Amino acid sequence: MANSTYTGRGQTVVVIDSGWSPTWETAARVVYQHDYADNDADARNPNADTHGALVTSRILSQAPDVDIIALKVMPDGATTASGTAIEQALQWVVAHASDYNVVGVNLSLAGGSASSETTTILSDELASLAAKRVLVSAAAGNAGQNGTATDVSYFAADHNSICVSASGGDGTMPGWAQRNPGITDLCADGTDIRLTDLAGRTLTANGSSFATPTVTAAVALAQQEAVALRGSALTQDEFLSLAKQTGTPIAGTGYTDLDTQALLTKIGQLYGTTATPTVPDPAPHPGAPATTTAAILVNAKGTAAAGVNAHFTLLVDGHAVGGATVGTAAKNYAFTATVSADSAHTVQVQYDNDGFAGGQDRNLFVNSVSVNGHGYAATDAAVTYDKGALDGHDVVKGQSGMWWNGTLVVAADKGLFASQAQVAELQAGDLLGHTVSADAASHGTAEGAGWTPELLPAFQYADHGLHAWYDAHDMAHGMAA
Repeated sequence: MANSTYTGRGQTVVVIDSGWSPTWETAARVVYQHDYADNDADARNPNADTHGALVTSRILSQAPDVDIIALKVMPDGATTASGTAIEQALQWVVAHASDYNVVGVNLSLAGGSASSETTTILSDELASLAAKRVLVSAAAGNAGQNGTATDVSYFAADHNSICVSASGGDGTMPGWAQRNPGITDLCADGTDIRLTDLAGRTLTANGSSFATPTVTAAVALAQQEAVALRGSALTQDEFLSLAKQTGTPIAGTGYTDLDTQALLTKIGQLYGTTATPTVPDPAPHPGAPATTTAAILVNAKGTAAAGVNAHFTLLVDGHAVGGATVGTAAKNYAFTATVSADSAHTVQVQYDNDGFAGGQDRNLFVNSVSVNGHGYAATDAAVTYDKGALDGHDVVKGQSGMWWNGTLVVAADKGLFASQAQVAELQAGDLLGHTVSADAASHGTAEGAGWTPELLPAFQYADHGLHAWYDAHDMAHGMAA
Protein backbone atom coordinates (compact mmCIF):
# COMPACT_ATOMS: atom_id res chain seq x y z
CA MET A 1 0.00 0.00 0.00
CA ALA A 2 2.97 2.32 0.18
CA ASN A 3 3.04 5.14 -2.36
CA SER A 4 6.16 6.41 -4.10
CA THR A 5 6.81 9.03 -1.41
CA TYR A 6 6.28 7.11 1.82
CA THR A 7 7.74 3.62 2.01
CA GLY A 8 8.80 3.49 5.66
CA ARG A 9 12.35 4.67 4.98
CA GLY A 10 14.05 5.88 8.15
CA GLN A 11 11.42 4.24 10.39
CA THR A 12 11.84 1.08 12.44
CA VAL A 13 9.26 -1.41 13.66
CA VAL A 14 9.77 -4.15 16.22
CA VAL A 15 8.40 -7.65 15.68
CA ILE A 16 8.05 -9.58 18.95
CA ASP A 17 7.44 -13.14 17.84
CA SER A 18 9.14 -16.45 17.07
CA GLY A 19 12.10 -14.91 15.25
CA TRP A 20 12.99 -14.15 11.65
CA SER A 21 14.28 -16.17 8.71
CA PRO A 22 16.67 -15.28 5.88
CA THR A 23 14.25 -17.15 3.64
CA TRP A 24 11.84 -14.24 3.95
CA GLU A 25 13.88 -11.15 4.87
CA THR A 26 17.26 -9.88 3.80
CA ALA A 27 19.67 -9.40 6.68
CA ALA A 28 20.00 -5.73 5.70
CA ARG A 29 16.44 -5.08 6.86
CA VAL A 30 17.12 -6.48 10.35
CA VAL A 31 18.96 -3.71 12.17
CA TYR A 32 18.91 -5.37 15.60
CA GLN A 33 17.96 -8.77 16.96
CA HIS A 34 17.87 -10.60 20.28
CA ASP A 35 16.57 -13.95 21.45
CA TYR A 36 14.86 -13.57 24.82
CA ALA A 37 13.89 -17.24 24.88
CA ASP A 38 17.50 -18.48 24.73
CA ASN A 39 19.16 -15.24 25.87
CA ASP A 40 21.49 -14.74 22.94
CA ALA A 41 21.96 -12.28 20.10
CA ASP A 42 20.65 -14.52 17.29
CA ALA A 43 16.90 -14.20 16.71
CA ARG A 44 16.80 -16.40 13.62
CA ASN A 45 14.60 -19.47 13.69
CA PRO A 46 15.71 -22.71 11.99
CA ASN A 47 12.15 -23.13 10.72
CA ALA A 48 12.32 -21.22 7.46
CA ASP A 49 8.60 -20.48 7.55
CA THR A 50 8.40 -19.58 11.22
CA HIS A 51 5.46 -17.42 12.29
CA GLY A 52 7.59 -14.37 13.03
CA ALA A 53 9.17 -14.48 9.58
CA LEU A 54 5.76 -14.56 7.90
CA VAL A 55 4.53 -11.66 10.03
CA THR A 56 7.65 -9.66 9.17
CA SER A 57 7.22 -10.45 5.49
CA ARG A 58 3.70 -9.06 5.63
CA ILE A 59 4.98 -5.80 7.11
CA LEU A 60 7.65 -5.46 4.42
CA SER A 61 5.11 -6.12 1.67
CA GLN A 62 3.34 -2.93 2.78
CA ALA A 63 6.30 -0.80 3.92
CA PRO A 64 9.25 -2.11 1.88
CA ASP A 65 11.89 0.30 3.20
CA VAL A 66 11.15 0.06 6.91
CA ASP A 67 13.85 -1.31 9.20
CA ILE A 68 13.09 -4.37 11.33
CA ILE A 69 14.05 -5.22 14.89
CA ALA A 70 13.43 -8.91 15.57
CA LEU A 71 12.92 -9.83 19.22
CA LYS A 72 12.48 -13.57 19.55
CA VAL A 73 10.41 -14.69 22.55
CA MET A 74 9.72 -18.33 21.64
CA PRO A 75 12.19 -21.21 21.82
CA ASP A 76 12.91 -22.99 18.54
CA GLY A 77 10.13 -25.42 17.72
CA ALA A 78 7.73 -23.91 20.27
CA THR A 79 4.48 -22.02 19.74
CA THR A 80 4.31 -20.38 23.15
CA ALA A 81 6.19 -17.55 24.82
CA SER A 82 6.56 -16.77 28.50
CA GLY A 83 5.39 -13.51 29.98
CA THR A 84 8.93 -12.93 31.19
CA ALA A 85 10.32 -12.97 27.66
CA ILE A 86 7.59 -10.73 26.27
CA GLU A 87 7.98 -8.21 29.09
CA GLN A 88 11.76 -8.15 28.68
CA ALA A 89 11.37 -7.51 24.96
CA LEU A 90 9.00 -4.60 25.58
CA GLN A 91 11.33 -3.21 28.22
CA TRP A 92 14.15 -3.21 25.68
CA VAL A 93 11.94 -1.28 23.25
CA VAL A 94 11.09 1.31 25.91
CA ALA A 95 14.78 1.81 26.65
CA HIS A 96 16.01 1.91 23.04
CA ALA A 97 13.13 3.26 20.93
CA SER A 98 14.84 6.60 20.33
CA ASP A 99 18.14 4.91 19.42
CA TYR A 100 16.55 3.21 16.40
CA ASN A 101 13.66 5.60 15.66
CA VAL A 102 11.14 2.91 16.55
CA VAL A 103 7.62 3.97 15.56
CA GLY A 104 5.69 0.71 15.96
CA VAL A 105 5.62 -2.69 17.61
CA ASN A 106 3.86 -5.75 16.19
CA LEU A 107 2.35 -8.28 18.62
CA SER A 108 0.80 -11.03 16.52
CA LEU A 109 0.45 -13.07 19.68
CA ALA A 110 -2.78 -13.87 21.43
CA GLY A 111 -3.85 -15.04 24.83
CA GLY A 112 -6.70 -14.90 27.28
CA SER A 113 -10.24 -13.65 26.97
CA ALA A 114 -11.15 -10.02 27.69
CA SER A 115 -14.51 -8.39 27.00
CA SER A 116 -13.46 -4.97 28.30
CA GLU A 117 -10.18 -3.07 28.49
CA THR A 118 -7.80 -4.98 30.73
CA THR A 119 -4.57 -4.35 32.63
CA THR A 120 -1.75 -6.93 32.61
CA ILE A 121 1.87 -7.07 33.71
CA LEU A 122 2.72 -5.57 30.31
CA SER A 123 0.64 -2.43 30.86
CA ASP A 124 3.52 -0.35 32.26
CA GLU A 125 5.61 -0.96 29.16
CA LEU A 126 2.68 -0.35 26.81
CA ALA A 127 1.91 2.96 28.54
CA SER A 128 5.54 4.03 28.30
CA LEU A 129 5.62 3.27 24.58
CA ALA A 130 2.37 5.17 23.96
CA ALA A 131 3.87 8.18 25.72
CA LYS A 132 6.83 7.97 23.32
CA ARG A 133 4.39 7.76 20.34
CA VAL A 134 5.51 4.23 19.61
CA LEU A 135 2.26 2.56 18.55
CA VAL A 136 1.75 -1.10 19.45
CA SER A 137 -0.54 -3.14 17.19
CA ALA A 138 -1.90 -6.33 18.74
CA ALA A 139 -3.90 -9.22 17.27
CA ALA A 140 -7.43 -9.67 18.61
CA GLY A 141 -7.41 -13.45 18.12
CA ASN A 142 -9.24 -16.03 16.06
CA ALA A 143 -11.68 -17.83 18.33
CA GLY A 144 -14.70 -15.84 17.17
CA GLN A 145 -17.17 -18.72 17.45
CA ASN A 146 -18.93 -17.83 14.20
CA GLY A 147 -19.18 -14.20 15.18
CA THR A 148 -20.92 -14.81 18.52
CA ALA A 149 -17.89 -14.20 20.76
CA THR A 150 -17.37 -10.70 22.17
CA ASP A 151 -13.88 -11.10 23.58
CA VAL A 152 -10.34 -10.41 22.40
CA SER A 153 -6.83 -11.28 23.52
CA TYR A 154 -5.41 -9.66 26.65
CA PHE A 155 -2.61 -8.16 24.56
CA ALA A 156 -5.13 -6.34 22.38
CA ALA A 157 -7.40 -5.32 25.27
CA ASP A 158 -4.88 -2.94 26.82
CA HIS A 159 -5.77 0.75 26.48
CA ASN A 160 -2.33 1.51 25.09
CA SER A 161 -2.37 -1.00 22.25
CA ILE A 162 -4.23 -0.90 18.94
CA CYS A 163 -6.61 -3.85 18.87
CA VAL A 164 -6.71 -5.33 15.36
CA SER A 165 -9.46 -7.73 14.31
CA ALA A 166 -9.23 -9.66 11.06
CA SER A 167 -11.62 -8.90 8.22
CA GLY A 168 -12.30 -10.63 4.96
CA GLY A 169 -10.90 -7.66 3.06
CA ASP A 170 -14.16 -7.41 1.12
CA GLY A 171 -16.51 -5.67 3.52
CA THR A 172 -17.10 -8.79 5.63
CA MET A 173 -15.70 -10.33 8.80
CA PRO A 174 -14.95 -14.06 9.03
CA GLY A 175 -16.73 -15.94 11.78
CA TRP A 176 -13.46 -16.92 13.42
CA ALA A 177 -12.33 -13.30 13.84
CA GLN A 178 -12.50 -12.18 17.47
CA ARG A 179 -13.90 -8.70 17.90
CA ASN A 180 -15.48 -6.46 20.53
CA PRO A 181 -17.26 -3.16 19.79
CA GLY A 182 -15.69 -1.46 22.80
CA ILE A 183 -12.14 -2.70 22.25
CA THR A 184 -11.50 -3.38 18.55
CA ASP A 185 -9.87 -0.27 17.10
CA LEU A 186 -9.35 -1.28 13.48
CA CYS A 187 -9.84 -4.21 11.16
CA ALA A 188 -7.57 -5.30 8.33
CA ASP A 189 -7.63 -8.12 5.82
CA GLY A 190 -6.55 -11.37 7.44
CA THR A 191 -8.04 -13.82 4.95
CA ASP A 192 -6.01 -15.76 2.37
CA ILE A 193 -3.01 -13.45 2.62
CA ARG A 194 -0.46 -14.38 -0.05
CA LEU A 195 3.19 -14.01 0.93
CA THR A 196 6.16 -14.62 -1.37
CA ASP A 197 9.60 -15.48 -0.03
CA LEU A 198 12.97 -14.54 -1.50
CA ALA A 199 13.08 -17.76 -3.53
CA GLY A 200 9.74 -17.03 -5.19
CA ARG A 201 7.62 -19.49 -3.20
CA THR A 202 4.16 -18.25 -2.28
CA LEU A 203 2.39 -19.12 0.96
CA THR A 204 -1.23 -18.33 1.79
CA ALA A 205 -2.07 -17.61 5.43
CA ASN A 206 -5.06 -16.56 7.54
CA GLY A 207 -5.62 -14.97 10.92
CA SER A 208 -5.43 -11.75 12.89
CA SER A 209 -1.67 -12.41 13.03
CA PHE A 210 -1.61 -11.33 9.39
CA ALA A 211 -4.11 -8.49 9.74
CA THR A 212 -2.04 -6.86 12.47
CA PRO A 213 1.12 -6.36 10.34
CA THR A 214 -0.93 -4.30 7.88
CA VAL A 215 -1.69 -1.86 10.69
CA THR A 216 1.94 -1.91 11.85
CA ALA A 217 3.08 -1.06 8.33
CA ALA A 218 0.48 1.73 8.11
CA VAL A 219 1.86 3.14 11.37
CA ALA A 220 5.36 3.29 9.84
CA LEU A 221 4.10 5.04 6.70
CA ALA A 222 1.86 7.45 8.60
CA GLN A 223 4.57 8.42 11.05
CA GLN A 224 7.05 8.96 8.24
CA GLU A 225 4.59 11.32 6.58
CA ALA A 226 3.52 13.08 9.79
CA VAL A 227 7.10 13.83 10.81
CA ALA A 228 7.92 15.06 7.30
CA LEU A 229 4.90 17.36 7.08
CA ARG A 230 4.27 18.60 10.61
CA GLY A 231 7.49 17.80 12.42
CA SER A 232 6.10 15.37 14.99
CA ALA A 233 4.76 11.82 15.12
CA LEU A 234 1.09 11.00 15.61
CA THR A 235 -0.21 9.93 18.98
CA GLN A 236 -2.22 6.73 19.19
CA ASP A 237 -5.45 8.73 19.42
CA GLU A 238 -4.53 10.82 16.40
CA PHE A 239 -3.62 7.77 14.33
CA LEU A 240 -6.83 5.95 15.23
CA SER A 241 -8.99 9.00 14.66
CA LEU A 242 -7.59 9.53 11.17
CA ALA A 243 -7.64 5.80 10.34
CA LYS A 244 -11.30 5.54 11.30
CA GLN A 245 -12.22 8.66 9.36
CA THR A 246 -10.59 7.33 6.22
CA GLY A 247 -11.33 3.63 6.63
CA THR A 248 -14.07 1.58 4.99
CA PRO A 249 -17.07 0.72 7.19
CA ILE A 250 -17.76 -3.00 7.36
CA ALA A 251 -21.47 -3.10 6.61
CA GLY A 252 -23.76 -3.84 9.52
CA THR A 253 -20.99 -4.36 12.07
CA GLY A 254 -19.84 -0.96 13.28
CA TYR A 255 -16.23 -1.92 12.56
CA THR A 256 -13.85 -0.17 10.18
CA ASP A 257 -11.39 -1.65 7.69
CA LEU A 258 -8.09 0.19 7.44
CA ASP A 259 -7.48 2.00 4.12
CA THR A 260 -3.79 2.88 4.26
CA GLN A 261 -3.71 4.96 1.09
CA ALA A 262 -6.71 7.03 2.18
CA LEU A 263 -5.05 7.53 5.56
CA LEU A 264 -1.87 8.85 3.95
CA THR A 265 -3.89 11.14 1.70
CA LYS A 266 -5.72 12.54 4.71
CA ILE A 267 -2.50 13.25 6.57
CA GLY A 268 -1.25 15.06 3.48
CA GLN A 269 -4.41 17.15 3.33
CA LEU A 270 -4.16 18.07 7.01
CA TYR A 271 -0.48 18.88 7.24
CA GLY A 272 0.81 19.18 3.68
CA THR A 273 1.93 22.48 2.17
CA THR A 274 -0.83 22.26 -0.43
CA ALA A 275 -3.64 21.99 2.09
CA THR A 276 -6.47 24.48 1.64
CA PRO A 277 -5.93 27.43 3.96
CA THR A 278 -8.47 28.25 6.63
CA VAL A 279 -11.00 30.85 5.44
CA PRO A 280 -11.21 33.72 7.94
CA ASP A 281 -14.44 35.07 9.39
CA PRO A 282 -15.96 37.32 6.67
CA ALA A 283 -16.41 40.11 9.18
CA PRO A 284 -13.72 39.83 11.83
CA HIS A 285 -13.47 42.34 14.61
CA PRO A 286 -10.52 44.61 13.88
CA GLY A 287 -7.52 43.58 15.89
CA ALA A 288 -9.26 40.56 17.46
CA PRO A 289 -6.75 37.74 18.13
CA ALA A 290 -7.26 34.40 16.38
CA THR A 291 -8.70 31.68 18.59
CA THR A 292 -8.88 27.92 18.45
CA THR A 293 -10.44 25.10 20.44
CA ALA A 294 -8.58 22.99 22.96
CA ALA A 295 -10.02 19.48 23.27
CA ILE A 296 -8.78 18.09 26.57
CA LEU A 297 -9.01 14.59 28.01
CA VAL A 298 -8.04 13.83 31.59
CA ASN A 299 -7.61 10.12 32.34
CA ALA A 300 -8.03 9.74 36.08
CA LYS A 301 -9.35 7.69 38.97
CA GLY A 302 -9.39 8.08 42.74
CA THR A 303 -9.91 6.62 46.17
CA ALA A 304 -12.85 7.66 48.34
CA ALA A 305 -13.00 8.63 52.01
CA ALA A 306 -16.23 8.70 54.04
CA GLY A 307 -18.12 7.84 50.87
CA VAL A 308 -16.89 10.93 49.04
CA ASN A 309 -14.92 10.49 45.82
CA ALA A 310 -12.01 12.62 44.65
CA HIS A 311 -12.84 15.77 42.68
CA PHE A 312 -10.80 17.97 40.39
CA THR A 313 -11.33 21.26 38.60
CA LEU A 314 -9.83 21.71 35.15
CA LEU A 315 -8.28 25.08 34.42
CA VAL A 316 -6.65 26.46 31.29
CA ASP A 317 -4.22 29.30 31.90
CA GLY A 318 -5.66 29.67 35.39
CA HIS A 319 -9.30 29.91 34.29
CA ALA A 320 -11.73 27.14 35.31
CA VAL A 321 -13.43 25.40 32.40
CA GLY A 322 -15.09 22.50 34.23
CA GLY A 323 -14.66 19.78 36.81
CA ALA A 324 -15.34 16.12 37.53
CA THR A 325 -15.84 13.72 40.40
CA VAL A 326 -13.87 10.56 39.62
CA GLY A 327 -14.65 6.96 40.47
CA THR A 328 -12.33 4.14 41.42
CA ALA A 329 -12.04 3.04 37.78
CA ALA A 330 -9.80 5.07 35.49
CA LYS A 331 -11.59 6.69 32.58
CA ASN A 332 -11.44 9.76 30.36
CA TYR A 333 -13.10 13.06 31.30
CA ALA A 334 -13.55 15.41 28.33
CA PHE A 335 -13.45 19.22 28.31
CA THR A 336 -13.19 21.95 25.69
CA ALA A 337 -11.92 25.51 25.96
CA THR A 338 -11.45 28.39 23.57
CA VAL A 339 -7.89 29.69 23.62
CA SER A 340 -5.70 31.99 21.58
CA ALA A 341 -4.21 30.32 18.52
CA ASP A 342 -0.48 29.91 17.88
CA SER A 343 0.34 30.25 21.57
CA ALA A 344 1.45 27.88 24.30
CA HIS A 345 -1.04 27.25 27.10
CA THR A 346 -1.07 25.60 30.51
CA VAL A 347 -3.63 22.91 31.27
CA GLN A 348 -4.11 22.49 35.02
CA VAL A 349 -5.77 19.60 36.88
CA GLN A 350 -6.53 20.96 40.33
CA TYR A 351 -7.26 18.39 43.04
CA ASP A 352 -9.46 20.22 45.53
CA ASN A 353 -11.03 17.86 48.10
CA ASP A 354 -8.21 15.90 49.71
CA GLY A 355 -9.29 14.28 52.96
CA PHE A 356 -8.87 11.46 55.46
CA ALA A 357 -11.81 9.90 57.33
CA GLY A 358 -12.59 6.57 58.95
CA GLY A 359 -9.16 5.25 58.17
CA GLN A 360 -9.64 6.04 54.47
CA ASP A 361 -7.40 8.40 52.52
CA ARG A 362 -8.99 10.27 49.61
CA ASN A 363 -6.54 10.65 46.71
CA LEU A 364 -6.61 11.54 43.02
CA PHE A 365 -4.62 9.63 40.41
CA VAL A 366 -4.08 11.29 37.04
CA ASN A 367 -2.70 8.91 34.43
CA SER A 368 -2.51 11.29 31.48
CA VAL A 369 -3.76 14.53 29.99
CA SER A 370 -4.43 14.75 26.26
CA VAL A 371 -4.52 18.13 24.52
CA ASN A 372 -5.84 18.17 20.95
CA GLY A 373 -4.75 14.58 20.51
CA HIS A 374 -1.29 14.91 22.08
CA GLY A 375 -0.98 12.81 25.22
CA TYR A 376 1.08 13.86 28.23
CA ALA A 377 1.78 11.22 30.86
CA ALA A 378 1.64 12.52 34.42
CA THR A 379 5.40 11.98 34.62
CA ASP A 380 6.18 13.74 31.33
CA ALA A 381 8.93 16.35 31.41
CA ALA A 382 6.36 19.00 30.49
CA VAL A 383 4.30 18.25 33.63
CA THR A 384 4.80 19.59 37.17
CA TYR A 385 2.92 19.20 40.45
CA ASP A 386 2.27 22.46 42.33
CA LYS A 387 1.35 21.37 45.86
CA GLY A 388 -1.17 23.35 47.86
CA ALA A 389 -2.13 26.68 46.33
CA LEU A 390 -1.49 27.25 42.62
CA ASP A 391 1.20 29.84 43.30
CA GLY A 392 4.43 28.49 41.84
CA HIS A 393 5.76 27.47 45.25
CA ASP A 394 6.51 23.92 46.36
CA VAL A 395 6.62 22.69 42.76
CA VAL A 396 7.92 19.19 42.05
CA LYS A 397 8.10 17.03 38.94
CA GLY A 398 4.87 15.51 37.69
CA GLN A 399 3.48 12.34 39.23
CA SER A 400 0.31 10.33 38.89
CA GLY A 401 -0.61 10.10 42.58
CA MET A 402 -1.87 13.39 43.99
CA TRP A 403 -1.78 12.74 47.71
CA TRP A 404 -2.48 16.32 48.72
CA ASN A 405 -4.54 19.19 47.34
CA GLY A 406 -2.59 20.73 44.53
CA THR A 407 -2.43 21.15 40.79
CA LEU A 408 -0.90 19.05 38.03
CA VAL A 409 0.30 21.60 35.46
CA VAL A 410 0.84 20.63 31.80
CA ALA A 411 2.87 23.06 29.70
CA ALA A 412 1.20 22.39 26.34
CA ASP A 413 3.26 23.22 23.28
CA LYS A 414 2.05 26.04 21.01
CA GLY A 415 2.07 23.67 18.05
CA LEU A 416 -1.04 21.99 19.47
CA PHE A 417 -3.07 25.18 18.99
CA ALA A 418 -2.08 26.11 15.45
CA SER A 419 -5.22 25.42 13.43
CA GLN A 420 -8.87 25.27 14.34
CA ALA A 421 -9.61 23.33 11.16
CA GLN A 422 -7.13 20.57 11.95
CA VAL A 423 -8.44 20.12 15.48
CA ALA A 424 -12.03 19.96 14.24
CA GLU A 425 -11.18 17.23 11.76
CA LEU A 426 -9.53 15.13 14.44
CA GLN A 427 -12.50 15.59 16.76
CA ALA A 428 -14.83 14.43 13.99
CA GLY A 429 -13.32 10.99 14.37
CA ASP A 430 -13.10 8.89 17.50
CA LEU A 431 -10.67 11.02 19.48
CA LEU A 432 -12.90 11.16 22.57
CA GLY A 433 -14.24 7.65 22.38
CA HIS A 434 -11.37 5.46 23.59
CA THR A 435 -12.23 5.45 27.30
CA VAL A 436 -10.80 3.21 29.96
CA SER A 437 -13.15 0.70 31.52
CA ALA A 438 -13.55 -0.35 35.11
CA ASP A 439 -11.29 -3.31 34.46
CA ALA A 440 -8.36 -0.91 34.23
CA ALA A 441 -8.95 0.49 37.70
CA SER A 442 -6.26 -1.57 39.39
CA HIS A 443 -2.62 -1.55 38.38
CA GLY A 444 -2.37 -5.28 38.84
CA THR A 445 -2.56 -8.22 36.49
CA ALA A 446 -5.67 -9.45 34.69
CA GLU A 447 -6.82 -12.91 35.60
CA GLY A 448 -7.06 -15.51 32.86
CA ALA A 449 -9.88 -17.98 33.36
CA GLY A 450 -12.09 -20.26 31.33
CA TRP A 451 -9.70 -20.65 28.41
CA THR A 452 -9.35 -23.75 26.27
CA PRO A 453 -5.79 -23.99 24.93
CA GLU A 454 -6.63 -26.09 21.89
CA LEU A 455 -9.28 -23.60 20.79
CA LEU A 456 -8.14 -20.26 22.10
CA PRO A 457 -4.63 -18.92 22.64
CA ALA A 458 -4.44 -18.07 26.32
CA PHE A 459 -2.39 -16.78 29.19
CA GLN A 460 -1.19 -19.19 31.83
CA TYR A 461 0.40 -18.21 35.09
CA ALA A 462 3.63 -20.03 35.77
CA ASP A 463 6.65 -18.51 37.43
CA HIS A 464 6.58 -14.95 36.12
CA GLY A 465 3.26 -14.49 34.40
CA LEU A 466 1.65 -15.22 31.13
CA HIS A 467 2.19 -17.45 28.16
CA ALA A 468 1.13 -16.47 24.68
CA TRP A 469 0.16 -18.79 21.86
CA TYR A 470 0.02 -18.19 18.15
CA ASP A 471 -3.50 -17.27 17.13
CA ALA A 472 -5.72 -20.23 16.39
CA HIS A 473 -6.41 -20.28 12.63
CA ASP A 474 -3.08 -18.54 11.97
CA MET A 475 -2.03 -21.25 9.61
CA ALA A 476 -0.67 -21.70 6.16
CA HIS A 477 -2.87 -23.09 3.42
CA GLY A 478 -0.09 -24.40 1.26
CA MET A 479 2.86 -23.35 -0.81
CA ALA A 480 3.05 -22.48 -4.46
CA ALA A 481 6.22 -22.34 -6.45
